[in-house]
Amino acid sequence: FDLLVAMAEELTEHQRKFDRQLRLWGGHGQEILEYAKICVLGSGPTATESLKNLVLPNVGSFMVVDDAKVNMQDCGNNFFVTQEDIGKLRAEVAASLLVEMNPDVKAQFDKRNP
Repeated sequence: FDLLVAMAEELTEHQRKFDRQLRLWGGHGQEILEYAKICVLGSGPTATESLKNLVLPNVGSFMVVDDAKVNMQDCGNNFFVTQEDIGKLRAEVAASLLVEMNPDVKAQFDKRNP
Protein backbone atom coordinates (compact mmCIF):
# COMPACT_ATOMS: atom_id res chain seq x y z
CA PHE A 1 0.00 0.00 0.00
CA ASP A 2 2.80 2.43 0.88
CA LEU A 3 4.41 1.75 -2.50
CA LEU A 4 1.17 2.67 -4.30
CA VAL A 5 0.89 5.90 -2.32
CA ALA A 6 4.50 6.79 -3.13
CA MET A 7 3.95 6.06 -6.83
CA ALA A 8 0.79 8.19 -6.88
CA GLU A 9 2.64 11.11 -5.32
CA GLU A 10 5.24 10.99 -8.11
CA LEU A 11 2.65 11.46 -10.87
CA THR A 12 2.43 14.87 -12.49
CA GLU A 13 -0.83 16.82 -12.40
CA HIS A 14 -1.32 15.98 -16.08
CA GLN A 15 -0.86 12.26 -15.41
CA ARG A 16 -3.34 12.36 -12.54
CA LYS A 17 -5.90 14.35 -14.55
CA PHE A 18 -5.79 12.03 -17.56
CA ASP A 19 -4.96 8.78 -15.79
CA ARG A 20 -7.80 6.80 -17.39
CA GLN A 21 -6.91 7.87 -20.91
CA LEU A 22 -3.23 7.16 -20.33
CA ARG A 23 -4.08 3.65 -19.15
CA LEU A 24 -6.39 3.13 -22.12
CA TRP A 25 -4.26 4.31 -25.04
CA GLY A 26 -0.91 5.13 -23.42
CA GLY A 27 1.20 8.26 -23.47
CA HIS A 28 1.66 8.17 -27.24
CA GLY A 29 -2.10 8.02 -27.84
CA GLN A 30 -2.73 10.85 -25.39
CA GLU A 31 -0.09 12.98 -27.09
CA ILE A 32 -1.72 12.39 -30.49
CA LEU A 33 -5.10 13.44 -29.06
CA GLU A 34 -3.63 16.58 -27.49
CA TYR A 35 -2.22 17.69 -30.83
CA ALA A 36 -5.41 16.88 -32.76
CA LYS A 37 -7.35 19.68 -34.46
CA ILE A 38 -11.03 18.96 -35.02
CA CYS A 39 -13.46 20.84 -37.26
CA VAL A 40 -17.17 20.15 -36.79
CA LEU A 41 -19.76 21.31 -39.29
CA GLY A 42 -22.91 22.24 -37.41
CA SER A 43 -23.56 22.75 -33.71
CA GLY A 44 -26.57 20.56 -33.07
CA PRO A 45 -26.83 18.07 -30.22
CA THR A 46 -24.91 15.27 -31.96
CA ALA A 47 -22.02 17.60 -32.81
CA THR A 48 -21.77 19.11 -29.33
CA GLU A 49 -22.00 15.74 -27.57
CA SER A 50 -19.26 14.37 -29.84
CA LEU A 51 -17.09 17.39 -29.08
CA LYS A 52 -17.71 16.93 -25.36
CA ASN A 53 -16.32 13.41 -25.67
CA LEU A 54 -13.16 14.85 -27.23
CA VAL A 55 -12.81 17.88 -24.95
CA LEU A 56 -12.93 15.90 -21.71
CA PRO A 57 -9.90 13.71 -22.56
CA ASN A 58 -8.05 16.86 -23.76
CA VAL A 59 -8.23 17.18 -27.54
CA GLY A 60 -5.84 19.91 -28.72
CA SER A 61 -8.31 22.26 -30.37
CA PHE A 62 -11.61 22.37 -32.18
CA MET A 63 -13.61 24.65 -34.42
CA VAL A 64 -17.38 24.70 -34.79
CA VAL A 65 -18.72 26.02 -38.11
CA ASP A 66 -22.37 27.08 -38.00
CA ASP A 67 -24.40 30.21 -38.62
CA ALA A 68 -27.50 29.00 -36.78
CA LYS A 69 -28.82 30.91 -33.81
CA VAL A 70 -30.18 29.27 -30.69
CA ASN A 71 -33.95 28.84 -30.81
CA MET A 72 -36.51 27.39 -28.43
CA GLN A 73 -36.30 23.93 -30.01
CA ASP A 74 -32.55 23.83 -29.28
CA CYS A 75 -33.27 24.31 -25.59
CA GLY A 76 -35.12 20.99 -25.52
CA ASN A 77 -32.56 18.88 -27.32
CA ASN A 78 -29.11 20.44 -26.84
CA PHE A 79 -27.51 20.25 -23.40
CA PHE A 80 -25.14 23.11 -24.27
CA VAL A 81 -27.73 25.86 -24.73
CA THR A 82 -30.33 27.47 -22.46
CA GLN A 83 -33.26 29.83 -22.90
CA GLU A 84 -30.91 32.68 -22.00
CA ASP A 85 -28.97 31.87 -25.19
CA ILE A 86 -31.92 32.27 -27.58
CA GLY A 87 -30.87 34.50 -30.46
CA LYS A 88 -27.12 34.00 -29.89
CA LEU A 89 -24.90 32.07 -32.28
CA ARG A 90 -25.24 28.40 -31.38
CA ALA A 91 -21.62 27.65 -32.36
CA GLU A 92 -20.28 30.39 -30.09
CA VAL A 93 -22.44 29.33 -27.14
CA ALA A 94 -21.50 25.66 -27.51
CA ALA A 95 -17.77 26.41 -27.92
CA SER A 96 -17.67 28.58 -24.80
CA LEU A 97 -19.45 25.98 -22.66
CA LEU A 98 -17.28 23.15 -23.96
CA VAL A 99 -14.13 25.06 -23.01
CA GLU A 100 -15.51 25.50 -19.49
CA MET A 101 -15.35 21.69 -19.20
CA ASN A 102 -11.62 21.73 -20.00
CA PRO A 103 -9.88 25.12 -20.18
CA ASP A 104 -6.73 23.51 -21.64
CA VAL A 105 -8.55 22.95 -24.95
CA LYS A 106 -8.53 25.74 -27.53
CA ALA A 107 -11.86 26.49 -29.18
CA GLN A 108 -12.94 28.58 -32.13
CA PHE A 109 -16.19 29.10 -33.96
CA ASP A 110 -16.92 30.33 -37.46
CA LYS A 111 -20.20 31.98 -38.40
CA ARG A 112 -20.69 30.27 -41.75
CA ASN A 113 -23.32 27.97 -43.14
CA PRO A 114 -21.76 24.51 -43.02
